[in-house]
Amino acid sequence: MTASADTSTARVVLVTGALGSAADAASIGRALATGFARRGWDVALQRGHGAPRAAADALVAEVAALGRRAAVLDADLALEADAAGLVAACGEALGRPACAVFVSASADDAHTVDGASLAAALARNVTAPLAVARALADATPDAAREHEALRACAIHVLDQALFHPAPAQLSHALMQAALNRATSALALALAPKVRVAALVRGHAPHADDIAAAACYLASAPGVTGATLTVDGGEHLVPPAAGPNE
Repeated sequence: MTASADTSTARVVLVTGALGSAADAASIGRALATGFARRGWDVALQRGHGAPRAAADALVAEVAALGRRAAVLDADLALEADAAGLVAACGEALGRPACAVFVSASADDAHTVDGASLAAALARNVTAPLAVARALADATPDAAREHEALRACAIHVLDQALFHPAPAQLSHALMQAALNRATSALALALAPKVRVAALVRGHAPHADDIAAAACYLASAPGVTGATLTVDGGEHLVPPAAGPNE
């Protein structure tokens, strides 16, 4: 599904992991889609199995109302082939993405996590964004090595589990740490065709603040391998929750 718009100078952003059933993910997904659209980007939205189609369609309509094109791409991030194919699918629907934004999500209690749940979390939260970033590099023309305007950007949206891991979210905290480390490694491996950065969100800032930061990273040619924290200083304050929360 697309909306008519002037595509002569439009850039395309691929947003993955932000159409889940969790309220915070939905809020971040909407803010990212509309935030990029307001800045002249067309938006491709990955929808996982089980994510409500109506919500995705409503977001497409909201982007269209801002004068930009949008498309929904069905893919299971737990499947590496699905994740790797998103860049090509985005290219067919809207054009080669200049930016891919990944929103992480998973949680397992320290007392119930096992090898199977860790493997599932790893596939969804580390393997998938790595596959998307590599596909983004493959789709970016070699001329980007010399021409900055052709380069792409991958952004990983993390959260406070990176700084304050809780036993109730053990696998999530592990995935946050792994993806944050992968960000700097990918920045080296994929340079100069693709910049890679991480964005850590908090509970206090509005979702629009997160989207504004993502748009900044997407348009900042001098930023790569960095982790930008947008949390109103939350990471500086020890959590007040008990040891098992």
